[in-house]
Amino acid sequence: MFKFVNAKTVKPYKNYCSDILNQLKNILQNKYGIDCDFYLIGSGAKNLVTQNEQESYDLDYNCVIYSIPGNNSLNSTESLKWLKDTIRIELNTLLGDSFFRDAQDSKSVLTARLFFKNDPNKIEFSFDVAILAKNKNGNYCRLIHEKAFNISRFYWNEVPSSHYVCEKAEALKNEGYWQNVREKYIQLKNMYLERNDYDHPSFIVYVEAINHCYQKYIQN
Repeated sequence: MFKFVNAKTVKPYKNYCSDILNQLKNILQNKYGIDCDFYLIGSGAKNLVTQNEQESYDLDYNCVIYSIPGNNSLNSTESLKWLKDTIRIELNTLLGDSFFRDAQDSKSVLTARLFFKNDPNKIEFSFDVAILAKNKNGNYCRLIHEKAFNISRFYWNEVPSSHYVCEKAEALKNEGYWQNVREKYIQLKNMYLERNDYDHPSFIVYVEAINHCYQKYIQN
């Protein structure tokens, strides 16, 4: 089952990741002309970091892409491959002097793992970076790298009803409903875990929790 991680436990890891990703943002902008921002899902101040009791905990970040240079299209397979490869390579360069292993290119995120010094086979902590952009409808889309049957393709997968998720989250926080969001978020995480449903990563669960609480407590 998932549980929330104490903010004090998270802080040193969060500070380290924020420093690395701020450096990465500057490199991507200055070296490649990639306009982007990195966000911790739910924001650290809102304390939505969870841990499966059977595993190490991690931090989930979104890399939101606003534009890429020149005539490159955010819809072409070649540009999407270049984008994810570039982010992965530059992130691994920054991690080169740390105890983290190289970030691995999984289907929907880049994952960097930190192993215990006295047990190199046991994960102490990890962080994931998902690459996102908005489509013409204003919804966020997650960059997917499909790898199956000797086929490698890159495409965007839309996150439904995510258009105003930031504005809704701020409204819920300002109106004093954030604890309700936290309770719904952990409920959904555990529901999907019990179902062995791995198609609902943290950001999608976050959007679902925000939309549910906004409709229940503010829209009505």
